[in-house]
Amino acid sequence: MHVLKNKIVVVLSSVALAALACLGGCAGSSDQSQVKESAEVKDAKVQDREQDKQQMLEDMFRNFLMAIREDTPAEDLYAMLTDSSEYWLDTLEHHARIYGPEDLDTCQFYEAYAILLYRLYEREHLWQVPEDRMLWLFLSKAGVIHNFTKLKLGPMKVKNDRGSIGLAQSPEVPIMIFEWDDKAWKLDLVETIPLITKGVEAIALKKSWSHKKLALYWLDREYHMQYTRLDDSLCEPIGF
Repeated sequence: MHVLKNKIVVVLSSVALAALACLGGCAGSSDQSQVKESAEVKDAKVQDREQDKQQMLEDMFRNFLMAIREDTPAEDLYAMLTDSSEYWLDTLEHHARIYGPEDLDTCQFYEAYAILLYRLYEREHLWQVPEDRMLWLFLSKAGVIHNFTKLKLGPMKVKNDRGSIGLAQSPEVPIMIFEWDDKAWKLDLVETIPLITKGVEAIALKKSWSHKKLALYWLDREYHMQYTRLDDSLCEPIGF
């Protein structure tokens, strides 16, 4: 009788363990399934968000092109730029008023060129706006960005919070940079302008020129048929 009881206990224990193992296996399988499903849902949400950001970047760029081809108010143009871009333009305009030849030697090519062009506009009375003039030099109908965007461009690309676009013949090489600020895309001029002028800067390396000398050369190349004295006189502040 005692032996029979022990056998019954062993059998019941085995059944209980088997049932628990089965339940544990089912629970584990369910958990794995939920994890897999959760990962798939998360990936789908990420892809949807990236697609939304891609469309928003394309819409922003289309609106931006329209804005720089029209007489768009400065505040609307600034709204399309990163905060660092606005600060850079303000700083550069200040430098255009006070920098001497030695100061220009500390500038990058694109900064020296913008300063000299600013002074040329001042000397020749070419301004069409009373303020935000450096912004106008870059984003007006005849500005650096406007002239560049007349070229054939490739598709826009988005990676996380960074957007870019390149030329059609080399779409993988970014030439304009955009930043996502949690609700909209903004053009980053601080990163974009050096990319646009990179090809021109190669001339300075080849000829062992300073950035200032290259800026004067490029200014003369563009405007020598229109204005005289495209020379070192522009390296001096001209009494604003």
